[in-house]
Amino acid sequence: MTRLTNDMVKDISTSLENVNDMLVRCAGMTTKEMACDAIAIDPNSIDLEEFQVGVIPITSGLGIISKFSESVSDIVKAIGMESFVTETTDVTGFAEALTRGADIIFMADDYEYIAFNVASKKYSNNSFGTASGYVAALNGAAKGLIGKTVLIAGAGRVGSRAANLLTARGAKVIVTDVDKEKSRALADNFSNVMIMDDIAEAISSNKYILNASPAHIPSEYIIEGAIISTPGIPHTFDEAAYRKATIIHDPLAIGTAVMAVQAASFSNQDKKKCRR
Repeated sequence: MTRLTNDMVKDISTSLENVNDMLVRCAGMTTKEMACDAIAIDPNSIDLEEFQVGVIPITSGLGIISKFSESVSDIVKAIGMESFVTETTDVTGFAEALTRGADIIFMADDYEYIAFNVASKKYSNNSFGTASGYVAALNGAAKGLIGKTVLIAGAGRVGSRAANLLTARGAKVIVTDVDKEKSRALADNFSNVMIMDDIAEAISSNKYILNASPAHIPSEYIIEGAIISTPGIPHTFDEAAYRKATIIHDPLAIGTAVMAVQAASFSNQDKKKCRR
């Protein structure tokens, strides 16, 4: 997980309605609908109110990001779940979450951010949640991606997962990265993924973009009417970019909502298995 900063998360809890409105306006779906679309389930097939979520502050590595745990808790509440932040941290916090009856436990350190389903012993991670959420949002904004060309800017963990998800939705994928070895490694895993080494040319010649890179994209590279689904942080698009393009971004809510819904869906999968 790219480490967030205090400034990135300090206002998340008060802006969740704005994120939902942005998704409705840009992609034609609510936050919950986006999360369900990201994992290919019907929103009516899962009752999120059944789930209690515990969020554990983790002190390892560089330590706790102020307001991060509270923001995660508020995000899952916004899509209908019950949630609490544990009063204790780390292993003691995990024990507290179990004692308080958490069905799903969220926790993050400097490298991983996961949502663990206690009953199924399965977990969702942030790389998948972020990639699939932003692909779902891009698909909604583009009114489908079948046969359309999508540029992935950034061939790291999120970009690599996005390549698989985009091809599954019928898109033609191009990848660009300042690290050309990463681009080639990604393309080697997918026979239908093409590489563009010139980043400026790649941005200026593609309408549909999944930006999984922290690098700044100058507004002059962006074509009029572009749709950019951009989990990349820091978020550096300026007003000129927003005038030219539809830009879908938030620092935490989209990926977290997908993680929550996927973790909850593991319980539904187990119930189906029990009925057979």
